[in-house]
Amino acid sequence: MEVLMSKLFNLMGAFALLQTLIPPALRQYIDRGLSMLWERLFRCGDSSMEIEVDERAAGNHGLNELYRQIGVYVGSLRSALNTQARLKVYRWVDAAAISFSLHDNESIDDSFDGVHVSWTHCVMEKENARNNPFCGDSAQRSFTLRFLKRDREIILPAYLDHVSKVSADIERKSSQRFLYTNNYGNWEEASFSHPSTFDSLALDLGMAERIKADLDTFSNGKTFYHRNGRAWKRGYLLYGPPGTGKSSLIAAIANYMQFDVYDLELTKVSDNAELKSLLIQTSAKSVIVVEDIDCSVKLSNREDAKEGTDRQGSSKLTLSGLLNFVDGLWSCSGEERLFIFTTNFKERIDPALLRPGRMDMHILLSYCTFHAFKKMANNYLGIQDHPKFLELQESMTKSSVQVTPAAIAEILIRNQDSPDMALSEVLTAFQTHVDIVDDENISTKHMDDENTPRKHVDPTVGDETASKVSHQKSKRPYLGLKMPFFCGKSKHQD
Repeated sequence: MEVLMSKLFNLMGAFALLQTLIPPALRQYIDRGLSMLWERLFRCGDSSMEIEVDERAAGNHGLNELYRQIGVYVGSLRSALNTQARLKVYRWVDAAAISFSLHDNESIDDSFDGVHVSWTHCVMEKENARNNPFCGDSAQRSFTLRFLKRDREIILPAYLDHVSKVSADIERKSSQRFLYTNNYGNWEEASFSHPSTFDSLALDLGMAERIKADLDTFSNGKTFYHRNGRAWKRGYLLYGPPGTGKSSLIAAIANYMQFDVYDLELTKVSDNAELKSLLIQTSAKSVIVVEDIDCSVKLSNREDAKEGTDRQGSSKLTLSGLLNFVDGLWSCSGEERLFIFTTNFKERIDPALLRPGRMDMHILLSYCTFHAFKKMANNYLGIQDHPKFLELQESMTKSSVQVTPAAIAEILIRNQDSPDMALSEVLTAFQTHVDIVDDENISTKHMDDENTPRKHVDPTVGDETASKVSHQKSKRPYLGLKMPFFCGKSKHQD
C-alpha cells in the first residue's frame, strides 16, 4: 500500500512539473481536446456549450466590435476580478479611472438571470508566426463564453445584448463629452467639463429629487415612448430672475445624464431650413439648449412669414420653424434627447411653445430660500448648523429684500475662511429692510396689484410657497450698485 501511494504521489508530481513545462497555448489546446472527448464519451442533458468571439471579424478584415465590448464588460466585474491571481491594468490618456482586464488564458465567472456563465480570454500564437517577421500581430485573441446547454434560450441573445448595453454605458460615462455651439449652419465643438452637479446646486426642498426622478423615468422609457407612438425626447423650461442658477442646472442635468450639450444660438440661424439642418446634425443622448428664448430673436408668426423676407429673398426664422424643431417630424430624426429652454420672463413666450410635448416640465428657479442657503453654507463654508441660522431664517422670511443664489454665493466665497463673517454679511443683506407684520394689520405698502400672483395651472416644479412670497414681496435692490444683475426688482410673474 505504501509503495502504491508513493508511486501515485510521484506521478502527480511529475504531472504538475509537466504542466509547468508545456506552453500555455499547447496546454489550452490539450484542455480543449480533453473537454471535447469527455463530452462525446459522457453526453448528458446538462453538458456545457461554448461561444467564441474572435478579436477580428471573419476574413481578418476588421475588428470585431463585440470583442471590444466584452473586454470592457469583463473589466467592470470588480467583485469577480478581486478573486483573480493575475490581472492587467491600464489607464487611457486623460482618463481618471483605472481599467482592468483579464490576463491571457484566464477565466472569470458571471451570472445573468440566475444563470452561471464564465468568460475565458484566449490568446494563442499564430502558426509560423515566429518564422515570419512580416506577419504583424503574432497572437490570435478571442473571448470564450461557456454555459450549460439548458440555459441557451436565456443566454442567447439576451445576455450578449446585456453585455453590449453595459459596455456602451461604461464607455459613455468614461468618455470625453463635448459642448457644441452653432456657427452659421455648422456645429463647433469644445470639451465639456462643467463641475456642476445636483449635489452642488442650492435648490428648494425636494426639487433636485423631482428633477432626477423625471430624468430617470425618461432615460428608462424607450419602450414606453415607442409603445405610445411618441418620440423619445423631453422638453424643460427653466425660468426665473437672472442669477438663480439656470445655466448651472443645465450643466448638472448634462452631467447627471452623461449627455453632450448643444448650445443653440438662434441669432446665428438664418432661416427654418438651417434650423432643421442643425437639428439633423445633433447626436442621440444630447441636451439641446436655447437660452433666453424670449429675447434672443424676434420670431415672426405664420402670417408674418408669408410677407417677411430679407433682401436675398430667403425666409427668416419663424415661430412655426421653431415649433417644428421642437415637436415636428424632424424632431424624431434622433432619439433620447432633451430640449431645455431658459427665460427670465415666462409670460413673454408664445403659449404654443409652452404646451406639454414641447416644454413638458416647467421649473421655477427663484430667489434664495433658507433651505437653499443651508445647502450653500454647507458647500461653501463646510457648516451644517450655526447659532445665527435661526435669526437668518426669520430675516429671510420677513424681509422684502430678495437676494439671488449668485449674490449669496459671492458673499460666501469672499468669506469662505470666516463662517461668522459670512453669515453676518448675509444677515445684514436681508436686514436692509424688514416688513413689520402684525396679526391684525399686515402692511402691504410694498405689494401692488401688478405683483399679485395669478391663479393658473401649469406643470411647474418648485416651492410654490416660496415662489408666491418671492413674487409678492417688493424687490428692493440689495447692493444695487455693485450687483445690479443679481438682485433688484423683478417684473416677471409666476
